[in-house]
Amino acid sequence: MNRIRLFICAAPWMLAACASVSARNGDTIATLRHVQTEIKEEKIEGGLEKAMLGYQRFLEDTPDSTLTPEAIRRLADLKIQKEYGTLTTGAGTAGRAPALPAPEPATRPEAAKVAGAPPKQALAHIPVHDESEADFEKRATMRQPVDNMAVAADTPVAAADDLERAGTREAIALYEKLLNDYPRYERNDQVLYQLSRAYEELGQTGEAMAVMDRMVRDFPRSRYIDEVQFRRAEYFFVRRRYLDAEDAYAGIVNTGVRSSFYELALYKLGWTFYKQELYENALQRFIALMDHKVSVGYDFGQTEDEQERKRTEDTFRVISLSYSNLGGANSVVEFFSR
Repeated sequence: MNRIRLFICAAPWMLAACASVSARNGDTIATLRHVQTEIKEEKIEGGLEKAMLGYQRFLEDTPDSTLTPEAIRRLADLKIQKEYGTLTTGAGTAGRAPALPAPEPATRPEAAKVAGAPPKQALAHIPVHDESEADFEKRATMRQPVDNMAVAADTPVAAADDLERAGTREAIALYEKLLNDYPRYERNDQVLYQLSRAYEELGQTGEAMAVMDRMVRDFPRSRYIDEVQFRRAEYFFVRRRYLDAEDAYAGIVNTGVRSSFYELALYKLGWTFYKQELYENALQRFIALMDHKVSVGYDFGQTEDEQERKRTEDTFRVISLSYSNLGGANSVVEFFSR
């Protein structure tokens, strides 16, 4: 960006010099096509700091400009970027959905053959794990970080970290000022999104949840809403607030397959019902997930995408456990007959 600005500023003088030389030598602009131009990458030292200083000076000189809210937001974003890199790395409606943790290695693969079960391509060799049912549930339902961001702790940041996190606290103050002083700013959904993640980085989970609740209430159509709903759902799930988790996961599932969080939310929604011992409700979501995979042509025998394959194995296992809790093999036939 700095190189572009330098070129724009220098362009008038460059053109004037060319015109002067051309006038003396009898050349024309057309002769420039034969000139060899060398383009080199030049590192701009302190670019981030200079950009922040520029916005800070702008806010000091023109505190009531129409561009003030935009300058405040950009300054806060730069402070966050300096601390952690950009937080707004998501794409589409919800960013990149996190991968599920890998299950334990399979030891005794067995073919699943069930009367009235899903289509053949959904029937894989389902491994039997030495992992206990309790350990399986704990692992398969653990909270997922989003966009490689660490899951925030539920305890405040230690005092020793205050200096290291000063930029984050300054960014939070700027976001709060922007929301208070410019409630009609068109990008306030992005401001809330950044604010919630900044609070999470500081371990202030309660404050982060309050911001996300506000975002769901005020900006239900934001492009960040699916990610926010997923983060809320995970917060509720690990605290066994399953009804609240159910609402948040369902909010994503109801948007349909256009959400990049659709499959993972459907999977965790099934677990939400399973944890409440609502096994038929859980089965409806897990089977819907398998049906979706069939509909998009997923190869259940593939080995390239290890994370996806292991998630599928976990889904088969929890389906099996659900039928077991409903009474065994007969419950399978009864379920699909309905």
